[in-house]
Amino acid sequence: MSFSADWLALRAKADRRARSDLAERLADLTDALPRPLKVIDLGSGTGANVRELFPKIRPPQDWTLVDADAELLKRAKVNLEHHGGLRIALHHADLMVEPLWTEHPHIVTASALFDIVSEAFVDRLASALARQKTPLFSVLTYDGRLKVTPDHPFDAAMIDAFNAHQRGEKSFGRALGPDASDTLTATLRRYGATVLEDDSPWRLEARQDNELMQAKFDGWAAAAREMMPDQADAIDNWRAARRTAATVFVGHRDHLATF
Repeated sequence: MSFSADWLALRAKADRRARSDLAERLADLTDALPRPLKVIDLGSGTGANVRELFPKIRPPQDWTLVDADAELLKRAKVNLEHHGGLRIALHHADLMVEPLWTEHPHIVTASALFDIVSEAFVDRLASALARQKTPLFSVLTYDGRLKVTPDHPFDAAMIDAFNAHQRGEKSFGRALGPDASDTLTATLRRYGATVLEDDSPWRLEARQDNELMQAKFDGWAAAAREMMPDQADAIDNWRAARRTAATVFVGHRDHLATF
């Protein structure tokens, strides 16, 4: 599964606002690790994790960006070339069939990844991290919480349909969707990790985030039409009403796991 560069750019500001203070804990953790710090970022997209974390962590840093979309990786390389003390390597890979990494990293990171992967993938990752005692820092994992204001009578049905769609078949198999955050924490702890969690929700407001909100509603409605084909009129009415929505809350969680 891949995401367009336009969608990643559209959500970038909301993602940046949503990130929790766990990045400061990560900086403290990595301060004692060798340099250059070797970081592997899974599902890198256009490099959002590097852009956010590099300034918080002591350089020099060697990042390997891993993604199934070669074009997004190329964009990431261009976007990050001007950072002194940062070396970037690109790894175009299908994480379903290829090794998660071949060279032992000091830390593994991910952003907005675990809601689209399967439980089997999380188990495979947790096992690899535990074997090598490698920390994991993951941000913006969807946790199933959705709220739009003002309320609409069809909201509950739309939320249920969206979450059911998120649990559907993706490129990693049956996706965790809204169960991702809890599954990630439970699996890491089962492999012996200490896991810190913090909230990192989107809090969108029409005055500054309307384009992202409308794109979110479009995707939400498309998912609902797949799940409830007999409710097309109700979905269309809901979508029309949401053109003047005031706020959107989307729940995410950040995780820092150590072994």
